[in-house]
Amino acid sequence: MSKKILIVLICNFFVSNCFAKTEFTLDFLLQADVTPSAAGFKVKSVAISPNNFTVIYDESQERFHDINSTLTVNTDIPSDRAESFYYDINLVENNASCLLHNGKTIYYEPPVLAITNNMGDLVEVNSRNPLLWQEFDDVVSGTQASVKKINLSFSKIPVTDFINNYKYCEGKMTLMVGLSI
Repeated sequence: MSKKILIVLICNFFVSNCFAKTEFTLDFLLQADVTPSAAGFKVKSVAISPNNFTVIYDESQERFHDINSTLTVNTDIPSDRAESFYYDINLVENNASCLLHNGKTIYYEPPVLAITNNMGDLVEVNSRNPLLWQEFDDVVSGTQASVKKINLSFSKIPVTDFINNYKYCEGKMTLMVGLSI
């Protein structure tokens, strides 16, 4: 078996060596045409409904129940525009903590954010994995818009006898939404 591995390594070395002399760098210019009539459009508003959540702690699972909501992105792009416009959703901040009766603050894994993509599937969105090139597939007041489902899924809270020790819990999630260029 070790002979086969040695042969593969030698072949890879020779193959790389043979093709290395035939590689050339190619630089080319890329031009993007942004017409003045399309450049002035923007996202007018982003709303989550409901936008304030009261979560219920599940003692048997030692975590909060999931939350479902709706994200609506409104633009000033007339619905009759023939061009395709897209937008991106970035998670900028996501944190969660609880204050215990003894004054100690415990930080725990913030909720996982999932948003429906263009295919209608819930996909996780985090700081390393934004939701890119989303379509405006709805119309609100004559302008292009998008309505997405949101799910927040909470992890287990790492405290023994949490229900009798906490004073309150809070969290903050910040999304940045903008037109794709």
